[in-house]
Amino acid sequence: MARNILIVDDESSLCWVLGQFFSGAGYRVDSAGALDEALDLMTTGRYDLVISDLRLSGTLSEEGLMLADFVRRYAPQTRMVLLTAFATQELTDRAQALGVDLVLPKPQPLPALAEHVSRLLSAVAATT
Repeated sequence: MARNILIVDDESSLCWVLGQFFSGAGYRVDSAGALDEALDLMTTGRYDLVISDLRLSGTLSEEGLMLADFVRRYAPQTRMVLLTAFATQELTDRAQALGVDLVLPKPQPLPALAEHVSRLLSAVAATT
């Protein structure tokens, strides 16, 4: 059974690249370029994993954390990966407190990201 991934990033080219990569690996992929679009998709679909950028609308925004909080409350079984070029220990701590499973630096090599995704989804499958 194919797993569902939601990719959230304001860079449409990154959504496209990640979508092509994960679709080619057998995942079903949706993407969103903004927080409201991601929230709409989360309420109408079911996702095994969300990969989101931290900043979706500007240099100081943190919509990725807002999305993480929503995911934890609305779909607690969904795994969450936060990608950011602005990773700090304080941000990682805040993200994990909101239920983010993994905070990764951006850019992230595709094979490394795929390995993280596989591990997260395998851990979920082992507990169900």
